[in-house]
Amino acid sequence: MNTVFSQKLPNLKHLSYLLALDKYQHFNKAAQACFISQSTLSSAVLKLEQQLNCQLLERDHKSFIFTLHGKQVVELARQLLLNANELVSYAQQQNEDGTGSVRLGCIPTIAPFLLTDLVRKSQQKLPKLELYLLEDTTENLMIQLEKGDIDCAILALPVPKNDFYSRFLGKDAFYIAGNKYLVEQFMHKTDYQSLPERSIFLLNQEHCLTEHAISACQLTDSRKINNFSASSVATLVQMTAFHQGVTFLPAMAVNKGLGQSEALTILPMQDNVYRDIGMLWRNNSMRSVTFNNLGDIVSELLGNLARAS
Repeated sequence: MNTVFSQKLPNLKHLSYLLALDKYQHFNKAAQACFISQSTLSSAVLKLEQQLNCQLLERDHKSFIFTLHGKQVVELARQLLLNANELVSYAQQQNEDGTGSVRLGCIPTIAPFLLTDLVRKSQQKLPKLELYLLEDTTENLMIQLEKGDIDCAILALPVPKNDFYSRFLGKDAFYIAGNKYLVEQFMHKTDYQSLPERSIFLLNQEHCLTEHAISACQLTDSRKINNFSASSVATLVQMTAFHQGVTFLPAMAVNKGLGQSEALTILPMQDNVYRDIGMLWRNNSMRSVTFNNLGDIVSELLGNLARAS
C-alpha cells in the first residue's frame, strides 16, 4: 500500500481552524469566527500537532506565537484548502460550466456602476451561477485573491506585478466634470495650465482611479491639484461641486447619472483618455471557462457603454 495514503491525513476543518487562528492571533476570536468553542479549537490544533509530529505554537498561560514550522504549515494548509475548494466547486459543476457560485471582488470606482448590470445580465445568461460580491481596493482584492478568499476580481489595469491570469475586458473613457466656466475653458484650450491652482479634485491615493486619471490625462503639474482628497466617487463629486472646481469621472459613472443632480458640466475628453478594465483569477483555477463567461458579459456591457458615450 502507498505509505502516503496509509497514514492518517489531517482533517481539513482542523486546518481551517488553524488558518483562523493565524488570521485573528487570538483563540477566542478565531473560535467565534469558526462558530466553535475555544476548547474545540485548542483541541483541533493539538490534534494537528500530534498528527504532523511538529510543534505549531509556542504557548504560555496568556499568549502564543506560531513556530517557524507552524508558519510554514499555515501556508501549506492555505494552499491545500484552496485546492480542496477548487476540487469541490469543479465537481459540483458536473462538467457544466457556468454553474455553482463565484466570489467576485471589484474596486469601489467600478462596483457601484457595473455590478448591478452584471448581476442582471448574468442571471439572464448564466442562470445557474450564483454571484457573491465584494467591494475593496485593488491591493486588498489581490491579497484576498491570493489567499483564496475570492475567486476573481474586476479592476483597472495595469496592476502590480503578480502571478494571476489577467484578461482585458474593455476601455472606460474619462470625462471632465465640474464648474461650467472651468470645464469650457479647459475644453477650449485643452491645457491644464489654463486651470487655477488647487482647482482639480481627486480621490485618495489608495484609489487607483487617481493614478489612472493622472497618468491618462498626463497631469504633471501638482500645483493644479487640491490638497483635499475624497474617499469615494460620490464624495468627489460633492467636493468638486461645492468648491466650484473640476475632476475626472469614468464613463460608467457618468452613464449612471453621477454629477447630474449637482448640476456639474460634464464633457468627454477630446484626446481619447481612458482606463483599461480587466479581470484577474488564479492561474491554477479549474473554473477559467466560467470566469471567461463572466468576462464576456462585462466586455459586452463596456462595449455598450462606449457606444452610448
